[in-house]
Amino acid sequence: MTKGFLLFAFADNPVVWGIVALALLCYIVELDLMLGERDAQWKRKAGTWLKVLPTLLGALPLLGLLGTVNGLLTTFRTLAGSAVRNELDFVSTGVADALVTTQLGMITVIPGLLLYTYLRRRQRELPEP
Repeated sequence: MTKGFLLFAFADNPVVWGIVALALLCYIVELDLMLGERDAQWKRKAGTWLKVLPTLLGALPLLGLLGTVNGLLTTFRTLAGSAVRNELDFVSTGVADALVTTQLGMITVIPGLLLYTYLRRRQRELPEP
């Protein structure tokens, strides 16, 4: 069952876990704000987090890009340092593995940005305390 789960295939990549951890932090904050009672305290808390969330969410695709560059460097270093029987298969597999982090970074940022936009609108609709 877990063999086909994509994240387990890249469990040795620290960038993947960095993306997952940052995305979870953002989603937990956003869900907490979505489920919180809309009062003056919520508006202050939301104001603080809504200033920070765009930066945190913006880091997700950048971490994905970092993972891709790291994966490509590893692939080409390995290719240059050893005799590989089938270079085309080795490079294509390495590039595909490297691109997973970029995909993960983009997949995790899109729902986060949508939730952020919703929360920002909700905060603006509340009257001043």
